[in-house]
Amino acid sequence: MSKQLNASLTVSPFFLFFLIHSTQTGVGLLNFQSKIIKGAEQDAWVSVLLVGISIHLIIWLLYFLLKKSNNGDIMSLHQQLFGRWLGNVLNIFFYGYMLLIVSTIIRSYLSVLVTWVFPFTPIWFLSLTMIIVISYLVVGGFRVITGICFWGMIIPSLLLFTLYFQIKYAYWTNLLPVFNHSLSDYIVSAKESILMYSGPEFLLIYFPFIKNNQISQKWAHISQAYTTILYLFITVISFVYFSHGQLEHVTWPTLMMSKIIRFPFIERFEYIYIFLWLLVILPPCCMALWGAIRVLKESFKFKPRMSLWISIIIVHFMVTNVKSKMDVEEIGTFITIVSSSFLYMYIPILFIFFLIIQAFKKAKSVGID
Repeated sequence: MSKQLNASLTVSPFFLFFLIHSTQTGVGLLNFQSKIIKGAEQDAWVSVLLVGISIHLIIWLLYFLLKKSNNGDIMSLHQQLFGRWLGNVLNIFFYGYMLLIVSTIIRSYLSVLVTWVFPFTPIWFLSLTMIIVISYLVVGGFRVITGICFWGMIIPSLLLFTLYFQIKYAYWTNLLPVFNHSLSDYIVSAKESILMYSGPEFLLIYFPFIKNNQISQKWAHISQAYTTILYLFITVISFVYFSHGQLEHVTWPTLMMSKIIRFPFIERFEYIYIFLWLLVILPPCCMALWGAIRVLKESFKFKPRMSLWISIIIVHFMVTNVKSKMDVEEIGTFITIVSSSFLYMYIPILFIFFLIIQAFKKAKSVGID
């Protein structure tokens, strides 16, 4: 059974709805449409739906493992299954995964800022500014990050009402014909959809900070269902607004859709999107950086301040060394492979390995060799 922390450090299970959804929505929401259409084309919405449903199974596996973990996190689970030495080696890999997520999100967002708003501002300066903001929030602890997740979902959700403008120019025939692609085409689109659903794996870090975490699973599934519906809705709107050929050549479809919005007092509404999107990317960045610090603290007994400095130096180095647009695309491809492997390979392997160990212990206890 996993341990439960002091109530003053935990949050209500209800906040899992915001924690999971906010860590799933990031800068990828601005350009995922042009990636998923490469496979199943107008049928890519099917892949988006099926991947979203499959994440429910991943969440179930995560809860199964975390409930069996000694301390309710992946650090103790690794040590429990593989011993202290090998377990800490795996914890280092998970630490690197957390930093890779932070670096990828920051660099992708900076690519948008440099292209649309600050073309002459050095990347190192923008990176340092964002890292300072993220670090300030992380120092506040998990409850502060939960608050950021809450507002990072509520405020940007107001932008959903602006999709009314795109619906007025929709060509619903763009969705036809339906189901006319091969299985391999749907798989290609599904691979591109996985990254935008990554986020539930943060449960492996903050599970002990959820009050009554043993009975909190329903909120995780409700949040995942909401995320799936949201992505499905935005996918369909994008497909009926853009033609297939247009989506292949548009770098940030969501931003391009916002360019048609005009108000008497706002000429460039896409700037509202870009700057409000900072609230969207802060939750996954803060959660990943906080998780990385916690890995060092729990596995190697590093002090939080030292862990923070080590982590932000590595992140800043990674961000500033991604120079060109091609490099940004390559690191995006790499994180897609890593995230897909972690969710759909590593988590099931941990589950199977745990069952094997449990069966071995049970057989040994009854005297069966």
